[in-house]
Amino acid sequence: MRAPLLALLLALSLLAAVVALRLSESPPSTPPTQTLAVGNAPSATPPPTLISTELPPTATALPPRPSVTLPPVEQGVLREALIAPNCVIKLNPLLAGFNQADRDVVALIFEGLMKTDAYGAAIPNLAASLPRISDDGLTYIFTLREDVRWHDGEPFTSTDVIFTINLMQAEDFPGTPDLRNFWRTVEADALNAQTVRFKLAQPLATFPDYLRIGILPEHALRGTTARTLNNHPFNLTPIGTGAYQFDRLLGDGARLRGVRLRAAPTYAARAEAAEGYALRQLDLLCYPTWDEARAAFERGEVNSLSDVPAAVVQSLKALPMTLYTAYKPAVGAVIYNWARESVPFFRDVRFRQALARSVDRKALVEQFMVDRAVVANTPILPSSWAFARNIICPSYDPSAPEAAARSLAQVQITPPPPESDPNAPESPPPPSSVGYRFQLLLTDDAAQAALGQAVAESWRALGLGVDVVVVDRVTFRERLANGSFDAALVELDLAPSADPDPYSLWRQVPTEGGLNFGSLNERRISELLEAARQTTDGSARVTLYAEFQRLFCDRAAALVLYYPIYYYGTDARLAGVQLGFVSQPAERFRTIGAWRWTE
Repeated sequence: MRAPLLALLLALSLLAAVVALRLSESPPSTPPTQTLAVGNAPSATPPPTLISTELPPTATALPPRPSVTLPPVEQGVLREALIAPNCVIKLNPLLAGFNQADRDVVALIFEGLMKTDAYGAAIPNLAASLPRISDDGLTYIFTLREDVRWHDGEPFTSTDVIFTINLMQAEDFPGTPDLRNFWRTVEADALNAQTVRFKLAQPLATFPDYLRIGILPEHALRGTTARTLNNHPFNLTPIGTGAYQFDRLLGDGARLRGVRLRAAPTYAARAEAAEGYALRQLDLLCYPTWDEARAAFERGEVNSLSDVPAAVVQSLKALPMTLYTAYKPAVGAVIYNWARESVPFFRDVRFRQALARSVDRKALVEQFMVDRAVVANTPILPSSWAFARNIICPSYDPSAPEAAARSLAQVQITPPPPESDPNAPESPPPPSSVGYRFQLLLTDDAAQAALGQAVAESWRALGLGVDVVVVDRVTFRERLANGSFDAALVELDLAPSADPDPYSLWRQVPTEGGLNFGSLNERRISELLEAARQTTDGSARVTLYAEFQRLFCDRAAALVLYYPIYYYGTDARLAGVQLGFVSQPAERFRTIGAWRWTE
């Protein structure tokens, strides 16, 4: 009993310091996520036979130089560097949305009713099987596993599930607003100790994806309300059901340095842990910057690096390291503003096709996004079960160099005349008689700006007048939100969703909400996405998303350019690491049960 008591006392003292620090800072902004429109629902897991066999980028072994030698590894122990200026703050799955380090640790301690497989499909976790779904797609009934126990030995039941959902539904819930807003649209009740029922307002095929949220133990938090959850000692002395349990907080006397986790005996008793889990101890150590984390790796202080910046990939050849790569849940694309009357030609499919056919996407991405991204062929990730590998959006074809010009010649929308200003100096004539002129908005990210400049050059070669405008990231986001742009190169981030549903990005613009910044207005695309997120038939969803990708490319709805790459670095002696689909960095631990040291 002494170790848990000491851990609790240390946690309480650190919690006070962390809370004081937290209150002195504004909460960090969260990346844009898909906005769920009430009345459209997630689907059941697609059948494995229909999952694409397209794999993420392969692992890259970086050959060591003789001058770099790491010390012998400690069998059964992995020490990982988290690049985290704030280290851990709240080891609670409901509150971890503001801090990546929290999400990393929470993923090892807690489990949800569902989890994702290597292709992003939702599969049972704490649920005993896939749900029973009513014919109207509104009711999901889950049977819970009976072999699951909390790390303190108490049994896992439906009481824990309902307690967790009720906290997120509270008006004063302190977690991210997205969680509260979604769960307030769902009714949840327990039919018995092992059965939970959810009722949705409208069909939503992506609903199982929302059930990846970690479940909290009701018995350990009994009497806790949403209002008091934020400052509860549990947040730094967590109890979960996952493969690893909280051991202690690690500090150097002056500051919190990280967390130590140990293999959970309660999880080891479960069938999925019968083989594997050679790593018995995990030390997750925080470093404020990448440079400090790298130095710790070179000293042998840590064995793995949570998030390797693309800019340093080539420099790591001096280290005995293996880089594992996956697609980030994002796509880089040029979007067009359909709602702006000064650029009506963007609404003409032939004009958009001309833009797409004049840009050599592969060559430009390889030139300007080296190590950072790979060329995108459709708006859905290749690592997703919904990816249609036989569909490729249009690009410059050297065997048909006049294709873009032919498309442009067929455009029937006359470009608007320039606004006349009697006091303005005489402007030079447009690059050609075509007369189409517009602005391309870019963020001041160096690689994206260079790529955007090259895209603009391709369009100028077609005879178009393209003015490039580069702004800082804050201004860029404001102009996107306000629709103050003609065209813009945007990196559309879908994290933390693993479901491929892109409804919020490409649906016809609703009265409010959504991320369709360019006001894309293609009814058939919207219909396909509406149908795909309402049907609970996995095979039907595969077919619908394939048709969406085909139509998106045929209509050149946007100019898809690249998929960003996530890098995870480990000591070359660590074997068994496989990333698969990664909707958020914490999913790098999906196969941790197979990780082992080879010496």
